[in-house]
Amino acid sequence: MITSFSPGYITGFFKVNHSKNQLLTGSTGAGVCLEKGVETTVDALPSNKFKLRININGVPYPNAIVSKSVVNQMINHSNFQHEIVINHFVNIPILSGYGSSGSSALSLSYALNELLNLGFTKTEAAQKAHIAEIYCRTGLGTVLGAYHGGVQIRSHPGAPGIGKVRQIPVGNNKVVVSFTSGSLSTSNILNNQKLIKLINMAGKNSLQHLTNDPSPDKFLELSRNFSLQINFFPSEFYKFMKLADRFDMTCSMNLFGNSLFSILNVNETNEFYNLFLKSNITGHILFSPINHTGARVID
Repeated sequence: MITSFSPGYITGFFKVNHSKNQLLTGSTGAGVCLEKGVETTVDALPSNKFKLRININGVPYPNAIVSKSVVNQMINHSNFQHEIVINHFVNIPILSGYGSSGSSALSLSYALNELLNLGFTKTEAAQKAHIAEIYCRTGLGTVLGAYHGGVQIRSHPGAPGIGKVRQIPVGNNKVVVSFTSGSLSTSNILNNQKLIKLINMAGKNSLQHLTNDPSPDKFLELSRNFSLQINFFPSEFYKFMKLADRFDMTCSMNLFGNSLFSILNVNETNEFYNLFLKSNITGHILFSPINHTGARVID
């Protein structure tokens, strides 16, 4: 049995980059990795034929399409007489803009590669996870971001080993604060060509400005402006954002989810929590250190 971990990932802004080659498809932009994320445990049990069992937080998910895509890329079913048991333990909100699909895929690819001695390098295993996300239309840059860790600029699109990341310096006293009011389908958004055109225009400008001034404050400012330009702020979140401004807390939206985030000093988390309570927004609040190591095999 092998366990791997992948950090969660919040995207602040991005630009879509399509290619006929899935390894080259992805996004440029910027985001932050969370110490909260996905642990995936994989075991191989004797069987007279290939079988696959997938659980998410203890609940069977036989149609977990991203995980199945990773397995299909890495294992030749016809020559594999085992039952693969996959357990994803997800401690970030699912389908809410925290990168749960990409993190599940990346932690799974690492664990499978290690357990079955498949011989892929770390980068090659991560590329399988990236392709799964592209194929299933659940994300574009999460795997690249979670592979590297940190607060980062994704300067060149593509899978790990192809896409390029530049780290944004951030102090050790910084944490990610966030709350979510529910899920949102990334695939529906990525199929909206009118919205993608607007996203690409705003994302290109944001990337250029952040490259010139790579700081957490600039990242938050540009992320907010991006979400406002694409008209992504629900009214209650917009009201919270303006309230947080009074306390010098710059907030923006998780892309894509009904979720809001900021990067604050540790001593500001209580104030953020109190503002959340006063806002009467229904949802789940989350605090997480920033992950700087990226995805890894645990044991």
